[in-house]
Amino acid sequence: MIRRSGVQQIFATPVWATDLEPAYAETLNARLLAEIRRLMGPQGELTVGRSNWQTDPLLHKLPEFSEFVGLVEDAAQRAAEYLKLRSRDFVVTGCWANYNPPGAHNPSHSHPNNYFSGVYYVAVADGAARIAFEDPRPQAQVMLPPVVEHTAYNGNIVLMEARPGRLLLFPAWLGHSVPVNRSPEVRVSISYNLMFRGYAEEISPPLWEGTSKIDAQDS
Repeated sequence: MIRRSGVQQIFATPVWATDLEPAYAETLNARLLAEIRRLMGPQGELTVGRSNWQTDPLLHKLPEFSEFVGLVEDAAQRAAEYLKLRSRDFVVTGCWANYNPPGAHNPSHSHPNNYFSGVYYVAVADGAARIAFEDPRPQAQVMLPPVVEHTAYNGNIVLMEARPGRLLLFPAWLGHSVPVNRSPEVRVSISYNLMFRGYAEEISPPLWEGTSKIDAQDS
């Protein structure tokens, strides 16, 4: 006969979510949105169904985003404490705004050469936005039998709600995507990467350029 039976979860993948106080988030988001729109200039006039618009990944070097960068660094410190990391000296290596008109989406991707990545939501229609995280285990999709209920044990995609004032932080290797924006409103977010300071200068800065140029002082 069975003496004992149980289930143990192994190889957990953490995603940290921080929701700012509504009043503070509203004030902060108004300033961030105004600055993002200033950076967009005339080329930011997007129509339904067009591709996303992104800034260069240099927002962390602009003084207008210093308060926001402080929030990101604080989230990374708390995540590092949770993970019991010996080194908790993180630096933002890339930070950029995403401007998604109706019909736009972000395909599956990850953020190489960093330890943490994340996204903060500046402007999102109520209940109309999600971010999709993908099961990182390569064998997990070998067999997906029909189920009577989707749970954390039988699915390969986890959807998390996007809302203004929500900051997400997750391992940079974790694949994720953003479903099509089916709301009539523009979806605005800020993405970022963080790396241990010793690696950041040579390894971690993004290798791509955005659709606009940003003048930024070296930091």
